[in-house]
Amino acid sequence: MRGPGSAAGPRLGAIVLVAAMLAGGCGTQQTPTPAPSASPAAATLAAPAPTATPASAYADTLRVGFIPGRPEEFFGSFWGFRQASVAVFDYFIRPRSAVHSSLYRLDATYDVVPELADGPCEPLGDGTVIRCRVIETTFHDRTPVTADDVAYAFQIAQRWDVDNYLPGTGSLREVRVVDARTVDFVLSSVDPTFVTTVLPSVSILPRHVVEASFAAFVAGTNNLASAELTKLADAIDEEIARDPPVCSPRVEEVAVLLERIGVTLYREDSAAAGGTFEPCRYVRVASRFIRQAAVALGATGLDAVAAAWQLLSIDWQPVGAGPYRFVSEDANGIRLEAWPDYSGGPASTRFLDFVPTNPDGSDLVDGTVDIFQSADTLAPFQGTAYQAGAESRGIRIASPPEPGFMALHFNVRPGSLFADRDLRLALQLCIDLERDVDAVTGGIGEPAYGPVLRGSWADEPDLPKPARDPAAARQLIEGAGWTLGADGIYTRDGIRLGADILTRADTPKRVKMADLIAKDARDCGIDLRSLPARWADLMPAFLTFPHALPGSDRPFDLYLGGWMNTADPGPFDWFVSSEVTDVEHPDAVNFMGFTDPVVDRLAEAAMATYDQAERARLYREAQREVAAQVPMIFLWADDTYDAVRTAVATVDGPLDLEAPNWTWQLERMVVLASNP
Repeated sequence: MRGPGSAAGPRLGAIVLVAAMLAGGCGTQQTPTPAPSASPAAATLAAPAPTATPASAYADTLRVGFIPGRPEEFFGSFWGFRQASVAVFDYFIRPRSAVHSSLYRLDATYDVVPELADGPCEPLGDGTVIRCRVIETTFHDRTPVTADDVAYAFQIAQRWDVDNYLPGTGSLREVRVVDARTVDFVLSSVDPTFVTTVLPSVSILPRHVVEASFAAFVAGTNNLASAELTKLADAIDEEIARDPPVCSPRVEEVAVLLERIGVTLYREDSAAAGGTFEPCRYVRVASRFIRQAAVALGATGLDAVAAAWQLLSIDWQPVGAGPYRFVSEDANGIRLEAWPDYSGGPASTRFLDFVPTNPDGSDLVDGTVDIFQSADTLAPFQGTAYQAGAESRGIRIASPPEPGFMALHFNVRPGSLFADRDLRLALQLCIDLERDVDAVTGGIGEPAYGPVLRGSWADEPDLPKPARDPAAARQLIEGAGWTLGADGIYTRDGIRLGADILTRADTPKRVKMADLIAKDARDCGIDLRSLPARWADLMPAFLTFPHALPGSDRPFDLYLGGWMNTADPGPFDWFVSSEVTDVEHPDAVNFMGFTDPVVDRLAEAAMATYDQAERARLYREAQREVAAQVPMIFLWADDTYDAVRTAVATVDGPLDLEAPNWTWQLERMVVLASNP
């Protein structure tokens, strides 16, 4: 659940960013499919279909790099790729985003465009029914995509566990098949976010393949008991937690069990930087799959299918309707091949390979890897120095925003120190935002001025960006009746203008920013003090009304924390009155106590229409109102670096690496045969 303590774990419908692909490709000739050349095939699909031959100016393979030996991180290992088949944060190039298709996909600004839907889906009657008509196309096994497949996919998705970062279905109550190509989605209320976040997030797969895959899982796990699997997973977790951990004795036992369940974990993915196998990494991941199998075996019907999803062969050897079909996978990579019957036309590059990559970037320079995403997590790519010299190495850097932002939250309830808007404005004018953000993030963060994902369709790019002005800040403070004391701090009625900045102690960037804000504020006569606290200490008191400081019954004045955001701001619940916390709603979202009838009206109107242009207008107006009232000071949003060889382009020209979702038309990407 999205919350003030972390920029991870979104509320349902808050963020579903998927890199699906729109129609594209160019006219090509057909040739038989050769055997894969990226790596030996550990698993292949039968009867490869004819595929497109790219123009001679283009290479036949686009290679996306990953770092082996990082199985517990979202990006990196094959385990991460497989989990990404239903993961909320699938806005990278993944096997999933190439193989699967959804009714809608998200374009360069994360706005929706039809993919498997035959034109825009239409609201019916009072807007609580959304009707989608499916185009005439086939899956990779050449069976037709039908409304029944669509309904089945959404019925499974309704049962996914959102708390485990699987996309949910929001307000969906029921899916009705109208005819072979028409499906109705019955919602509990008018909900435009169902269109913008749910429809693009649910991949449409052939029902008969899913059911066969689940039947194979059931057969393979025959005589396995849910309770025994849970007991084993508990034992593994307990052994890992020991000091020192005990992991090696379980490796072979676990490997045999996983094979029976239907899961393959490559030991290469559980290797340290030097290539040494680390058993604790292996059994830690294995424990999660074993526990998932236990849940599935304890369920029935569609609940069991949903619980077992990431254990099924349909997830590991996917059959979709996207621009690329699965060919093979082993410890050294995953190979996909252009699907000639993709609804948007055949992909412009014949093969898409996911290959192991050196973390120093050398594979990009020598051309054995074309795209290396989220490179900012690796030391050689961090900061601005690498970017400055990248082009001379034949590399371009994209810096798409990560979903989420950091902000300094005010308690604006009547009687609180910062209930006075002028004091909030004054503190904002005290902060040297650009300098502080650069110091805190090391150049991989951008100053934030609003809550919406930068560059997305609902973003307001022209929000005020106040520069530091201590003199103007002092004028506001004095205009509010405060008098400068002998110690350089303002007072009023015997009260010093001072407060603690509560933040999480386990996130160094937040602590550093709190310290810098306190230093900046001193120049304006405001006495702020950084107050780092352990997350465990924040949990019982601060996160529920009345949001007291740890170890105190006094409500907070300032909190520095993070939120998830999205291209669709949805109910805008950070700022609406209905989400203000109180005794009856102690864990609502708006813990600042901020109320503004203008924001309420705009947010309500934005959630009452399916007109996307009108929604964008309403949200932009709401962002301007929030900026004027300053219930929080937006601080920064982290960027991620994607390193791309300059040889990578599109059939239409150079890649637009400025777009927040620059990978969205993967099927139009090409690798120039000669690097410019």
